[in-house]
Parts: sequence; C-alpha cells; structure tokens
Amino acid sequence: MSTLTATPQRVRRLTAALYRFGSARLRRLGVGETHPDWQKRAEICEYCPMRVIRCGVSYCGKPFLQLIDREESIDGCGCPCRDKAKSPSEHCPIDRRGQPARHSASDCSCKWCRLSSAG
Repeated sequence: MSTLTATPQRVRRLTAALYRFGSARLRRLGVGETHPDWQKRAEICEYCPMRVIRCGVSYCGKPFLQLIDREESIDGCGCPCRDKAKSPSEHCPIDRRGQPARHSASDCSCKWCRLSSAG
C-alpha cells in the first residue's frame, strides 16, 4: 500500500484540481466564461468508455480523490464531465480513436477540438 507523500507532481495535480473545482463553482454562480458548445462536449463524454458514474454524477474516469496518481489518457482526469465540458480551457484527454490527445499552442487532437474544427 502506498503512502500519501507530498511529491512535487502530486502537489501540482492537487493544485490544478483545486483550481478547476473553484472555477466550476464560480461558473455555477454565473462568474467566468462557459464554452459555447459545452452541451455537445458533455454529450460526447456520455458515450466515452472512461466515463464513471458516482452518486448520479458522470466523471471523466474515477473521481479525482479516488485516484490522484493517474495517466489522464487511460484513467481520465477525475473531473465531473459536465463541469469539465463547460470550461473553455479544458480538453478531452483522448482523441477520436481513443489514443492520447496531442495538445500544442496551435493545434489539439482531442475529441472536443476536432468536433469544433469539423464544423
């Protein structure tokens, strides 16, 4: 059984998750931007093989605190799908073929970005 040690990578993941959680809460209050096609993005998540349902909420993989050390393209990111889809800065961790998505400053191969570039 592994112990919870505060490695720099784990602290980075926890900080990023806390930021995403806070951003989602602010969006629920009407503060901040919401992606214009969030409903299409959330619908794509509903058919994803990584999707997990806990307490009536769809997650991208197991909820974050149930699996902190993860490979996002295999385990998902652990965020609620609906909140993730609403965020304009989030990307799907996989492409249309189920392979890890490639993100760069000029291009992204994730399912969501390919959806918006296809029409």
